[in-house]
Amino acid sequence: MQSAPAWPPPPASLRPSAFPHPALHALHRLARALLFPAYWALDRLLGCCAPGARPSGQAGLRVAAGAAAALLLLLLAGLPLALPALPLWLLLQAWRRPFCYAPPPPCWAPPAPWRPPAQPVRRFGFLSANVCLLPDGLARFSNLSHSQRRAEEVGALLLAALRPSRYGTTGCGPPGPAGLDFVCLQEVFDPRAAHRLVSRLAPSLGPVLYDVGSLGLQRGPHLKLLGSGLLLASRYPLLRAAFRSFPHARREDALASKGLLSAQAQVGILDGRRVVGFLHCTHLHAPSEDGPLRCKQLTLLLDWIERFEAESRQSGEAVAFSVLLGDLNFDNCSLDHAQEQEHQLFHRFRDPCRLGTRREQPWALGRAAAGEGSWGGLWGRGSSADTAPPPGTILNTSTLHHSVVCSPEMLRRALEQEKGRHRYLAGPAHGGPRPKPWRGRRLDYVLYRGVAGAPLSPDVEQVTFSTALAGLTDHLAVGLQLRVSALP
Repeated sequence: MQSAPAWPPPPASLRPSAFPHPALHALHRLARALLFPAYWALDRLLGCCAPGARPSGQAGLRVAAGAAAALLLLLLAGLPLALPALPLWLLLQAWRRPFCYAPPPPCWAPPAPWRPPAQPVRRFGFLSANVCLLPDGLARFSNLSHSQRRAEEVGALLLAALRPSRYGTTGCGPPGPAGLDFVCLQEVFDPRAAHRLVSRLAPSLGPVLYDVGSLGLQRGPHLKLLGSGLLLASRYPLLRAAFRSFPHARREDALASKGLLSAQAQVGILDGRRVVGFLHCTHLHAPSEDGPLRCKQLTLLLDWIERFEAESRQSGEAVAFSVLLGDLNFDNCSLDHAQEQEHQLFHRFRDPCRLGTRREQPWALGRAAAGEGSWGGLWGRGSSADTAPPPGTILNTSTLHHSVVCSPEMLRRALEQEKGRHRYLAGPAHGGPRPKPWRGRRLDYVLYRGVAGAPLSPDVEQVTFSTALAGLTDHLAVGLQLRVSALP
């Protein structure tokens, strides 16, 4: 008789350091420390050039000029340290694995393993959010700042499972709060912000993959100075992970190592064999007019997903779900995104918010279920005659500091009304025609699929659009709750 797998299983292929030897890790930390003074001064100089930082009046101009001169002097002072450190940092990237792994502490207790068919159903909660944790100077170009403070607050909210101020739900069950099992974040570009998030999440939530990306000189040649910005946290044990970088990028994405982060998690045990789930996190090319490039990236990531899942599966394993999360940087309403909207991605994965090309689900605005307290109304399927499709997920950056947008509850209430969506959500790409009813642009996706002929079948129970990160980012968070059932 075959013995049951250990729980929690050891992450055989995952180790905390991104380098194969401690000496290389120490050299990498030294190179980063030497680069930091020049990096900090350059980052602050860039922040001075952001539209929101431009002063008005002669007194403001004099203060800004003095600050810029001081920062320029600091940058020049840091160059003697940075110049020898940069070649060392570039050289070390040849030995660096493209992600870091933060293991949970020894006292960590994952959820009890799912054991079908004795337990015929288990629910899994997923969340995707673009948190705009760029270096502070770059974040100011999105009308955001204080990336370190925002990272602390985002981490605190994630530990609270993003329960408050959610709107948007579909499915058969009551629209109540759901547990959060897997979190995929985008635009965690700033290394210090990433470490603040990890220090919050790993001790309480579970294993975390961060500092993801293939940096330095890459094939092309291309110089990559920023990572992918992806971060993945899990309440369940991670068994294996891989990252692949997109080969081409342009304009503001040229220096970033965007790509696909894939991970395999064990969620249960069936007949003495593992029950696993696959998680795929990505952030596609940003410039709106580069649709053909995004289509190439979509085709690549579908191929990478199939390869990763085939390489990871063991004989007899049961697959509970395969989920793709991330900011795809195209919507399902703009004519400019016709190529992406018709991509084979939507034949391989299910989008619970989509009916077809430029057709979204007709969800009704319903009332909160009993016991939900201050959450108020939610978007969901209902019998009301007044229907509206899923809302957009990217906010109008010019309104990010309005009192309404900085309050999760006030923003939720505003977005329940078409007037509020029109004011606070970003409009169509290139100023195209405004659809009716107004809904904004849905750039953030959580897609899923099962495995044909498998003993387990996933179905959507709930989709949520959360305002809990109001004031901390320019996107809404998107959540998905799957109900996975053991087939008779």
